[in-house]
Amino acid sequence: MNNVCPPSHPFWPPALRLWVGLAGLGGILTFVGCSPPPYAPLAHRQAEQQQHEQDTAKVDQDRLRDRIDAVLQRGLLRRRLSTQRNAAWQIMHGVICYGRDLQIETPDQGIVSAVDYAFGEGLIHGFELKRGTDPLPSTQRYGVTARVDPGSYQGQGHVDQWLAIFAMADLPLDTPLSVAGERFTLLDWARQAQYDVPHNLLDEFSWTLIALTHYFPDEPTWLAAGDTELSWELLVEAELTYDINLSPCGGTHRLAGIVRALRAKQRLQLPDSQVWTQAQQLVDNLLQDARQQRAADGRLSSYYFTRPGTTVDLTADLASTGHVFEFVALAASTKELSEPWITLSANHLCDLLDATQTTELDCGALYHALNGLQLYRQRVSANNVDE
Repeated sequence: MNNVCPPSHPFWPPALRLWVGLAGLGGILTFVGCSPPPYAPLAHRQAEQQQHEQDTAKVDQDRLRDRIDAVLQRGLLRRRLSTQRNAAWQIMHGVICYGRDLQIETPDQGIVSAVDYAFGEGLIHGFELKRGTDPLPSTQRYGVTARVDPGSYQGQGHVDQWLAIFAMADLPLDTPLSVAGERFTLLDWARQAQYDVPHNLLDEFSWTLIALTHYFPDEPTWLAAGDTELSWELLVEAELTYDINLSPCGGTHRLAGIVRALRAKQRLQLPDSQVWTQAQQLVDNLLQDARQQRAADGRLSSYYFTRPGTTVDLTADLASTGHVFEFVALAASTKELSEPWITLSANHLCDLLDATQTTELDCGALYHALNGLQLYRQRVSANNVDE
């Protein structure tokens, strides 16, 4: 049994480990004073892509499905996180893909569910909850808040990141949790997050959108702290003011919030507006960028959405291809998911995870890649059932 991630270290975040790894391998770096290496013209890349896609069209979809299942199962059973070695940032990334099924090693309870351990007040470094200061107007109950540690690779680095992770893992709102001996449910936490949106001093709503559109899918508007009237649309509008290419992980998490809000808007048939149109155009354009900037073998750009580029560093490739593929698996239409270029990228991700199965990997890269494969697998299977 091998550990999944290197030990948590406050002065050695994954981004820096990746940077040093790329430097050591002579990989692709973009910093002041260095010009990016040349890359093949679009026409040349398209010719290579078309040839590979023709080969991929012959791939047996049942075989790909079975391969993805095997990769997901191996990620769950053969990698193990430990509270003595890994902090909450790493462990919660595992929850994204596996939810309550993720098992962790603990010094006091042995091997247990990470969610059950965290919600039962087990000691996970960086996972810090407290009761809300006042009863919430909507429930007349006290809510739950999580400590935010911006930029942290141990604790919650973004507002509502933990809650969004539980939403992505589809944990039900009646899931019990304990804070300082008091009993709460995930609903208390979600309602507090909804109420506290005006208190978000970081002005980032990526994770908040993921959480609120999942847990309150029929509440596109609500009354928050200070009698502030808010809506998904207002949060999307705020997210659109940021440069995707300067956002964490190539902007893929920001895009995840926007895509989920667009899906919720479409399901409720909310009125069109300039904000929703701009959001949809952004998603469509970046899907096109992901397709055009990919390598012929299925690798998605190491520069995320800014330009084409590849790296010989497998862990760096996993980080970029995994994050971008997760966005593609979420944002593409059901028809687009059957296109050869997406199949090829799914195959490539499986190749990467096969090649690194005995290697310690950054949890952000690993679990977002696994979650992308899981999203793809679920959506393709659902589409086949519908047909």
